[in-house]
Amino acid sequence: MNPFELSQVADLGGEVAKLLQHELGSHGHVHAIASRVVISINKFEGEFKLGNMLQHIYRTVDQHFPVRKEHISLVVKELEGGAENVFKIWKSTT
Repeated sequence: MNPFELSQVADLGGEVAKLLQHELGSHGHVHAIASRVVISINKFEGEFKLGNMLQHIYRTVDQHFPVRKEHISLVVKELEGGAENVFKIWKSTT
């Protein structure tokens, strides 16, 4: 991957992180490292709302970033240091 492509991935990850932080509000903390977006949430959110949260995240990313050239790793971690789940947001097929 050349440096220009790497910066595009970092830009997409950063933009997705900003969008998700806005969407989650006070329900979580979001930061990005290149194509890896890390969401830290409390244990209650992780245990009882993760499915709905993921559906909302995928829908929001598809709406705002319909064309993606790279995959994004979405890491959801509990603030208390418990569970950590990794999901993929796949690059677009068009």
